[in-house]
Amino acid sequence: MKQQRTCVVCGAPFTADRVTQKYCSPSCRRYAHRRGLNVHQTAKRGRHVVIRAFRCLKCGMLVEVIDPKDKRIKFCSAHCERLYWKHSRSSHRIVPGAVQRTFTCRYCGTTVTVTKAKDKRTAFCSEACRMRWFSLHRKR
Repeated sequence: MKQQRTCVVCGAPFTADRVTQKYCSPSCRRYAHRRGLNVHQTAKRGRHVVIRAFRCLKCGMLVEVIDPKDKRIKFCSAHCERLYWKHSRSSHRIVPGAVQRTFTCRYCGTTVTVTKAKDKRTAFCSEACRMRWFSLHRKR
């Protein structure tokens, strides 16, 4: 079941061997992985709603999370997180003025902006919204 596709990185047409194949060669795949292009937001951004957006603490890249299973809140990739903690005392990291994340509440749909670094909310605006959502969606 071979399909004709276009490479996400270089734009070259290629014949895909698998349904999930996005790159024409291993070098394009490595390039995308190193540059953070293979995160979930590549081609889906125009069709899906952005759940939350934030800037990576290491590289400063704007990350827009569209997958509810994606739990990232501080770093764009595992690579940036490792570098951040490995060289945490160095002056190479980007120091933002304030940690700011935005997301939409799953229950009421309000847009919430979190400015405190220790605030771990990612899906609900309040404890009451979280409890109401889980009471409606629990498995019986």
